[in-house]
Amino acid sequence: MRRLLRFGLMLLALSAGWALAGAPKPFAADTPAELAKRFAGKPYLLAFWSVDCPHCQGELELFARLLREQPDLPVLLVSVDAPELAPQVTARLAELGLGNADNWQFADARAARLRFAIDRQWRGELPRSYWFDAAHRVQGVSGAVSEMALRHWLKSGSD
Repeated sequence: MRRLLRFGLMLLALSAGWALAGAPKPFAADTPAELAKRFAGKPYLLAFWSVDCPHCQGELELFARLLREQPDLPVLLVSVDAPELAPQVTARLAELGLGNADNWQFADARAARLRFAIDRQWRGELPRSYWFDAAHRVQGVSGAVSEMALRHWLKSGSD
């Protein structure tokens, strides 16, 4: 009984951790469909990254700079790190000034399952971005994007 109570308290503490200010929201298998509804008729960008991905760090710095200039950009940052790495993810986002951005983190330690929900062809390379135009036609991009390409896409939103 004591073990069950401890487990329940641990789950409560973990779920409360998702709600902390600056903590990413949980990205689950149904999140892509929810985002499609949220952005119906509007373009948006999903950018996947990890705390241990060197190329992701430069891209995060670019997103931080762009979001300082234009806080309402439709850019969603998704950490593919396991839920137990939430403190490191939150710390990195805060360090870059991205604590108030639209941040998400994989809610399942089985990353392959979530990648499959996003794109059946994605094998986990990072950074990885999905650029949705207003009609939600999508373009997947592997590797760090250039600032010029990103600014062009954000400006046009439908190319």
